[in-house]
Amino acid sequence: MKIRASVRKICTKCRLIRRRGRI
Repeated sequence: MKIRASVRKICTKCRLIRRRGRI
């Protein structure tokens, strides 16, 4: 469960950077 929380935090940061970089 701890690994899942870490992945979720990284995904959120990656998503924000990907969305800003894509647009």
